[in-house]
Amino acid sequence: EAGPEFARGLFDSLVLGTRLGNELPTAEQRGYAETFPPFNQAMALSGGQLSGMISGFMGQQAQQAAAERFGQLEDASDRFESVVGLSDRLLERVDSDLDAARGLKN
Repeated sequence: EAGPEFARGLFDSLVLGTRLGNELPTAEQRGYAETFPPFNQAMALSGGQLSGMISGFMGQQAQQAAAERFGQLEDASDRFESVVGLSDRLLERVDSDLDAARGLKN
């Protein structure tokens, strides 16, 4: 059955992502870490990959306008707010679909 395998794989990925995220330098440590060119190169590469994945996900979810706006944002806090907005819209869609499946009206 693919469901439990998928769920386990997703859980393992989330745990790994959390572990790696916790290994990133704190705001106080970042200034020091930025004195090392390999750190800056890794962050630029990872940031570019992550931005591409988020933009692709937005486009995949029929949010092409959001994906285009996201691609134009330079400020990290603006990008974060854009991702939060997409998450909110997707969760609302799931809630609405679940209500419809139960025969409830929104």
